[in-house]
Amino acid sequence: MPQRKLLALCLMLPILLAGCWQASGPTTYAVKGLVQYEGKPVAGATVTLIPTVAEGRSASGMTDADGNFEVTTYISPSLQPDGAMAGQYDIIVSKMEVHELDPELTPQEALVAFKRLGAPKNLLPKKYRNPRTSGLSVHIESGPPEPLVLDLTN
Repeated sequence: MPQRKLLALCLMLPILLAGCWQASGPTTYAVKGLVQYEGKPVAGATVTLIPTVAEGRSASGMTDADGNFEVTTYISPSLQPDGAMAGQYDIIVSKMEVHELDPELTPQEALVAFKRLGAPKNLLPKKYRNPRTSGLSVHIESGPPEPLVLDLTN
């Protein structure tokens, strides 16, 4: 009987260790920065770090009222560590127009209102939404990079 328990424990060990890795997740490094457009801080912009290799993980964050941001990496719904994994990233930045509707509208009235208002517009230059044209990048090696200053222009 003790041999069966030992065998069962040995078979369960890899599963338990895998669960432990998932709980703590990969190593990430704090990535912080500032987004400015034409010299002024941009509030409510989304900053996304897109890995240049297929096995990488993207990281993103939103700017506060002063244009400051910090990113998190999405691993799973229950695991989203602060920072980004080591690697090379292209950066995109967007800020979408927000249509605020009366919360008292019925779903049908809200649909009519959205159709009337049209699709939300990006309030920043189009080139910053594409990793090939943004001109923004960061390399994360074995520690957090210096705070990023993303100066956007027309």
